[in-house]
Amino acid sequence: MIVILSGRTKISIEENGRERVLAERGPGQLIGERGALQVSIRSASVIALETVQALVVRTGDFAGFISAHPSVLDIVESQLYDRLTEQPAGYGLDGTDTFSRIPADETIAGPRSNSLVPVCPAQHLQLLNGENCTVILSDVAGFGARTRTDEDRRIIREALFRITHCVLQGISDVWSWDDRGDGLLTVIPPSVPTAKVIEQLHSGLPAALQAHNHAYHDSARIQLRVAVNVGPVASDAMGVSGEAIIVTARLVEAPLFKEAMDTSGASLGVIASTFIYEAVIRHSRDLTGYSQVQADVKESNMAAWMKLFDPTVSPHSGSNPAVALFRGLQ
Repeated sequence: MIVILSGRTKISIEENGRERVLAERGPGQLIGERGALQVSIRSASVIALETVQALVVRTGDFAGFISAHPSVLDIVESQLYDRLTEQPAGYGLDGTDTFSRIPADETIAGPRSNSLVPVCPAQHLQLLNGENCTVILSDVAGFGARTRTDEDRRIIREALFRITHCVLQGISDVWSWDDRGDGLLTVIPPSVPTAKVIEQLHSGLPAALQAHNHAYHDSARIQLRVAVNVGPVASDAMGVSGEAIIVTARLVEAPLFKEAMDTSGASLGVIASTFIYEAVIRHSRDLTGYSQVQADVKESNMAAWMKLFDPTVSPHSGSNPAVALFRGLQ
């Protein structure tokens, strides 16, 4: 198993006598972890695109390390999860069709991405019918800026999904991961306490973003706005909908919030609805630093609460071993 420290590689297979490139891997990413976990022989080739420095671990040693440190497995599984969603034409790194091995009732389609998103096999999702769900909407500032290339945007999109999934590890009831191009809409049903979601966002997201931004050049770095709300959500074959989602979208676009992010240069800003603040944030000593702001967007006019995270500070990063390791891999 290989941990890439610097440089980039491509993963390819031979298909009908021709090379088919499946993905690229760069700093902080793993190669060979799937074969190590399954103790299987790999059939994909890893080719250096530039000088690569890496750590190499024998399969048996890696398996033993994971057994002794279960938190590492969470990170590895989140990376495997991410890769199942990124492969063109649904190919895994061993050249097999990954989606064909996932039953139809264990995938969901993102209405704006047209991509199948695998979910935990043990999870059988039920339609939402107005239940009060926790809604998280993230948005990458300046995603379409001319200073970014398409490759930069690919890196950012992959990183945003990976970071969000890693931060929410342990929350098995995530209903939807909806790709919004420059952001991610996440809906978590009422079976998961909103307080738990907020706590994990605060304890993991600042450090994970800092790790990404430390590993990549300016044009691939992420300045992230995150809005959190609670309210009724309905689902159908096309995805999820509801006023709670509309309100969350308004919050993340609040002009005063965006202006504060631009002025401060903070890598992360969180804006929460008044309900979230009154029900969760106000009652926790670990969730300090919020200030009230007016969110006037389109026809909406509402009060909200925001917090900007200093890019050099990672609150609670030492209390989360999974996040600490994620930073180490980056």
